[in-house]
Amino acid sequence: MNASSPLAALNGVPATVVGGYLGSGKTTLINGWLQDPAHRRWAVLVNDLGSINVDAERLRRGDGRVLELTDGCVCCTLRDGLGAALLELARRPDPPAHVLIETSGMAIPERVAAQLQLHGLTLARTLLVVDLERIEALWADPWVGELVQQQFAGVDVLQFSKGDRLEPSVVAERRRWLEQRLVELSEHPLPPVHEERQLARSDLWLQQVPISRAQLRAWASNLPAEVLRVKGEVWLAETPEGPVRFDRVGDRIELASAPQRPWRSALQRRGQLVAISRATAPSPSWPLAA
Repeated sequence: MNASSPLAALNGVPATVVGGYLGSGKTTLINGWLQDPAHRRWAVLVNDLGSINVDAERLRRGDGRVLELTDGCVCCTLRDGLGAALLELARRPDPPAHVLIETSGMAIPERVAAQLQLHGLTLARTLLVVDLERIEALWADPWVGELVQQQFAGVDVLQFSKGDRLEPSVVAERRRWLEQRLVELSEHPLPPVHEERQLARSDLWLQQVPISRAQLRAWASNLPAEVLRVKGEVWLAETPEGPVRFDRVGDRIELASAPQRPWRSALQRRGQLVAISRATAPSPSWPLAA
């Protein structure tokens, strides 16, 4: 890359790609890294399939380190968006010391790594977060199983998550199972065909009135299997002082016991959830206030 390139300021800057299927724990991992003062000059690009970027909101600290890549998958439909985000970083008076990108749950990390290198960055590592609780089921899933297997291509670090939900013996067994599957996969690699819009769709719900915790749980428990992931924050009648974090991964529901922050103002009280569903599924029904 020559010095006149608009991305020259990023030439050789190390980059880390963090991939992983929907709900695997990528944002939690990155949030831990950003707490480290040694990473204060890192820039984070957060890719989300939804029209609002819930993960970016969860990482943002008001210091300008987090940029959004929203409403598509950066490895296929948002390639131009990646270039634009890197250009924004390159134009800053103090370019980042390291660029970290959190891919969408439907992305192939190897593809994102290749794009970063094409833009002149130096790939430090490509990391994949693996949900040990769900990996066996996801691997064999008729809808997303092939995608989940493709996500391991070109990865040099595996970061296991959700192991604390399993017995130690199950964790060891599941890791051995995965090692065997990866050996088999290396002998018979899958063709690198992937288009996120053929697999998933996203829908947004803006909540204008509060609902009860019981209503929300009942709604989430009855969502069809075509809804792969739901995340965001909700306005609960029991906690009027601020929004409450909500996550649904497969059948697993996580609803925070207390607000994550106060409302910025009374006029800004509202919830918002993003649902990622199979591409062929209808728009999900949303919970209704009593």
